[in-house]
Amino acid sequence: MNGDILAVDVGTTHLKAGVVGGDGRLRRLAVRELPMERDETGRAEHDPETLWSRLVDAVRQVTAADPAAVRWMVLSAYQLSLLPVDASGRPLTGILTLQDTRPRETFPGLQERMDVRKIYERTGCPPLFQYPLAKIEWLRLSRPELFRRAHRFLDVKSYLFLRLVGRPVTDFSTATATQLMDVRALRWDPDLLQRVGISEDRLPEAVPPESLLGPLRPEAAAALGLPPGVQTLAGVYDGGAVGLGLGAVTPGIGAMNLGTTAMIRVVADSPSLDASPRMRLQTYYLAGGRWFPGGAINNAGSALQWLREVLGLDTAQQETRAGAVKGPTDLLFLPFLTGERFPEVAPRACGVFFGLRAHHGPGHLTRAVMEGVAFTLRLVLEALAENGLMPPRLRAGGGGTRSDLWMRILASVFGVPLEVPDVPEPALMGSGILARTAIGVAPDLPSARMEGPVRIYEPVAGWASRYREQFSAFRALMADLGTAFLRTPESEGW
Repeated sequence: MNGDILAVDVGTTHLKAGVVGGDGRLRRLAVRELPMERDETGRAEHDPETLWSRLVDAVRQVTAADPAAVRWMVLSAYQLSLLPVDASGRPLTGILTLQDTRPRETFPGLQERMDVRKIYERTGCPPLFQYPLAKIEWLRLSRPELFRRAHRFLDVKSYLFLRLVGRPVTDFSTATATQLMDVRALRWDPDLLQRVGISEDRLPEAVPPESLLGPLRPEAAAALGLPPGVQTLAGVYDGGAVGLGLGAVTPGIGAMNLGTTAMIRVVADSPSLDASPRMRLQTYYLAGGRWFPGGAINNAGSALQWLREVLGLDTAQQETRAGAVKGPTDLLFLPFLTGERFPEVAPRACGVFFGLRAHHGPGHLTRAVMEGVAFTLRLVLEALAENGLMPPRLRAGGGGTRSDLWMRILASVFGVPLEVPDVPEPALMGSGILARTAIGVAPDLPSARMEGPVRIYEPVAGWASRYREQFSAFRALMADLGTAFLRTPESEGW
């Protein structure tokens, strides 16, 4: 392959850019923080101009050595975002992220007008206020003038492509996480659009992830410091890119991403839904005629970061304190600091430490947070298992895998070994794999993946039995607090 691939991944806390060479390896990396704008109303937004400037800065750094070598650019980004723009493409608000809780205000009324099971079966999306469907409804009812001014409702990816190539384009893996798309037909659903008062022309064009979108606009190429003619590819969403980067592209290998948020998903040849009334599985498109059923949670690394800031510790100190605790804690933590999008958890759930005693210190609190995230992810694994989708092997990626303690906790809670491939930046590598397939360097996704050393974390025998008992207590606590969550005050971010 002549030329390099520029891969960009937009996460909820960081933007990363990397250059993938002709041999499929990551050569250079640049990382920029993405500040989240929050307030007491539950607002959690990214500023579009800050996002663009961080992208430009990261791309310029990572390509500075040889910008002329870049031939292709591929983008992955987080799901469940919404950005209304005017007829000129100018943002009317910040980018509403998955952590924005304001749509919860109008969600009950939207639910009353829907047959939620039928919509779940059409879209693969359970009834959650985090989806763009609920966000558009919230704007329609609470910001009617802004809603009328909105020419289009974009996601973070289609906004960036509007600036990069002059077209508001998104991909199927992002679009199927809006609750506005028929997950089997891969078309915007006219009935759901009508329910929130919009038409298809007010949404971005949705295309297969392998699609070539054309060259960068001259203005965008100049801003990024890239030569004219760099071709762009649609790409997948960030979690899908991680799955591709981990090699979880064939049945039997599950993918877990442990970052700011977390997910567990498996590849399937068709959309797979939860047969139970709980609608616990979310089924999104992936790429290459494959779907990606599983579940995701809002609070993972973000919960550890919150505690770290509260305690005034750095990452190394927090890990050391937690490692000094000998074995599972007798403390339960419900990690629902920004609500939760896993359907088994009440939408108004909040964070809870339960069982605090005078002997508990920073190490116990940190370990309890790690355990609470692991218990929540076990709910996802149980949903997969009950629907015949439990993967024999589970591969993990994301910043959380740098913690040996957390990985041993997760393996012990799950009761299965965890594989951590030595893949630098799985999301960027996954986008590189997709691009190599799209441009014909590799015949299919499995052929394009890179294999390397794998660290394996086995369940710790003495911990696994304790965690089975604690998981039962965790579930019982969730059930016991269900009524209390319904009394959560409307203010303070709710």
